[in-house]
Amino acid sequence: MDIFKVLKILNYLLGTAVVVSGLYNYLTTDKRIPLYVALAIIIAGPLEDLLTCYIRKSPVLSPDDKEPYVKIVDNTSSLAFLLLLGLVIYNDSKQVYQTPGYID
Repeated sequence: MDIFKVLKILNYLLGTAVVVSGLYNYLTTDKRIPLYVALAIIIAGPLEDLLTCYIRKSPVLSPDDKEPYVKIVDNTSSLAFLLLLGLVIYNDSKQVYQTPGYID
C-alpha cells in the first residue's frame, strides 16, 4: 500500500470520527458548534469530491466545459466551509459573553 492510499484512508477515518462525534454531540446537547464543524467537513470533503467526480465523468459536458464547473464546485464549497467556520467563531464568542459571572 503506498503512502497516498494510507493518507486517504486516514483522512476518511478521522473525518468520519469527527463528523459522527459532532453530530452525536449536537443531538445530545443541542449545541450548534459541533453541527457546524460536522457540516463544514461534509461539504469540503465527500460532498465536494462527489460533485467533482460527477462533473468529470459526465458524458453531457465537453472536456472544455468540465473545468469551469469543477472550479464553481470548488469555490462554492470553500465559501460554505468558511461560512460554517465563521458561524463557529460567532457562536463561540456569543457563548463566552453570555456566560454567567462574566465581567466585561
